[in-house]
Amino acid sequence: MEQILYDLNGTGIVANRIIRDYEYTMEQKHFHQEYEIYYLMEGERYYFIEKGTYLVKEGSLVFINRGQIHKTATVNKVPHDRILLLIDEKPFSEFFALTNTLTLNDFFRKHWGVITFDNEEKIKVERILLDIAKELEYKAMSYEFVVMGKLSELLLLVMRKYESSTLPFTRPTVSSKKHDIVQEVAGYIAENYDKGESLNSIAKRFFISRSYLSRIFKEITGLTVNEFLNIQRIKASQEYLSTTGLSITEIAGAIGYDSITYFEKVFRKYNACTPLGYRKKYKEGLMKND
Repeated sequence: MEQILYDLNGTGIVANRIIRDYEYTMEQKHFHQEYEIYYLMEGERYYFIEKGTYLVKEGSLVFINRGQIHKTATVNKVPHDRILLLIDEKPFSEFFALTNTLTLNDFFRKHWGVITFDNEEKIKVERILLDIAKELEYKAMSYEFVVMGKLSELLLLVMRKYESSTLPFTRPTVSSKKHDIVQEVAGYIAENYDKGESLNSIAKRFFISRSYLSRIFKEITGLTVNEFLNIQRIKASQEYLSTTGLSITEIAGAIGYDSITYFEKVFRKYNACTPLGYRKKYKEGLMKND
């Protein structure tokens, strides 16, 4: 059974809490442009992030940067209770800029991953998360500023823990034959997306059959090998479009596509616009910010 305790939204933020007492694994591909904070109140979960699978236990926070591929999966059919926050770049970045010490971009770039708290810290984290939910539910006067303040409190708590410990953010990689293979393949693709390799050539490189690789990769990541490869290429193309003056033909070649038509087709699938449209929107966004 699935029990939704709350599903709330406010200016630039979504918060929900769900309890599931059955075996649940995310089916669909999952990546987005919001920052994500995931807190596990009870249970255990596998969490695939970018290239590896991590074990998340009760009382752990998971920080997911914008655009990072991620997927949760069940651990031994254990029920779980989790809280999820999705945070837009604005208005929070503008609020944090006033502090001169904290930005969402820097925090999630440096601190994405899993962090586990002791009992005293868990109480503080859960209080902050529940306070955010209350503000979003009742929306009293100037609730947005209270939510921003609470989120600042949470991130600063984590940053102080990070500074006071040598390795507070853990990478508890799950070790099994299929997880190890997927991690190696995902890592290889992320570093060699521009080589133009096919599923067959990647499978041969790792001395496994195409069908076996396809099956375990989809099971663990929620993506096919080709989808994962295309996402790496499209993310790289976004960087080229926003930071260089290279033509669409040059960018397509640089990320491993032989066909400009196919590149544009894949790009539209993940961005709902053409590469040129993306570049235009990016430049307009810069002009507005200026």
